[in-house]
Amino acid sequence: MEKFTKKPNFLTKYEVMISDYLKSSVLSYDGDISKYINNYFGWEDNGKENSYQGKAFRPALCIALCDSLSGDINAALPCSISVELVHNFSLIHDDIEDNDKLRRHRPTLWTIWGIPKALITGNSILVLGNQKLGKLLEHGISHEKLFFSQKLLTESYLKMMEGQFLDISFEKKSRISENEYLKMIGLKTGALIECSVILGAISSNQNLAKSDLELISDFGKDIGLLFQIRDDILGVWGTDKTGKPVGGDIRKKKKSLPIILTINSDSTYGKEINEIMKKNEIYDGDIDKFLNIMDKINIRNKCDNIAEKYLLKIQNTISNIPTSDEHKKTFNEITNFLMNREA
Repeated sequence: MEKFTKKPNFLTKYEVMISDYLKSSVLSYDGDISKYINNYFGWEDNGKENSYQGKAFRPALCIALCDSLSGDINAALPCSISVELVHNFSLIHDDIEDNDKLRRHRPTLWTIWGIPKALITGNSILVLGNQKLGKLLEHGISHEKLFFSQKLLTESYLKMMEGQFLDISFEKKSRISENEYLKMIGLKTGALIECSVILGAISSNQNLAKSDLELISDFGKDIGLLFQIRDDILGVWGTDKTGKPVGGDIRKKKKSLPIILTINSDSTYGKEINEIMKKNEIYDGDIDKFLNIMDKINIRNKCDNIAEKYLLKIQNTISNIPTSDEHKKTFNEITNFLMNREA
């Protein structure tokens, strides 16, 4: 399959409008916390700097869905930015929970201002995301659809928090089943991506059948799962060139898919695997040994097969979404991008 070395068309197509709308939305807030919010996005000097650098995958997906249903993409902008703000709220909290000191090649918020101010800043960004949905009314979206959108967004980030809680709780467990893992990533990663596509459908202002909305929902859920599975693969077999050091998740003892499959494997290497995972600190030699075991029991291939299963499922869903062949081609491009992304 094609290896993507640059952003695919669906990301670049809406990139400028997303970035501009996000910046204007953030800078329009002028409160006591503005200084810290602007610092997080890299817009300290009244937005003259241009640091954001997020992939904007979720907002692009939202707008692409609206566009595919012949909706006004300007109506999708408030939805897309509300989701992106909620996503960034979660990243600020994740950085604190994971003790990460860098985000997008910049110091994380908590390392500059301390944990209390970082938490409040993240919470404030969450509220800004909630507020942004109100702009739907300016684009002819009914109060009923607005209420549904607000309810959906709230439920989605609650699921996201539940997924994060499960992920943290996995650190204390020696074994995690594949089903437990899939449930966790479906909440932590999938819920907000599913929300993105449903909000895109709502902002199109089309009267869609319940079955069509269910298809769009399934598309979002499975995109979220594929997104995280690929992320987990990169977390073990990535490269320094793409920002994912080889064995990075092994060093962190993160319960990602490749590591779960390795721990759960019925192999002769169980004792060695357990010894490595019980260490307080994992060194380069341990990572090399773990990677060697993974290679011997074919873990990379097993992960690729699971990703391929979701790829085929998504492609089948796309074929039934009520949109043109041209837009179905775009959705398949999105899926192939996720399957092959290197960063």
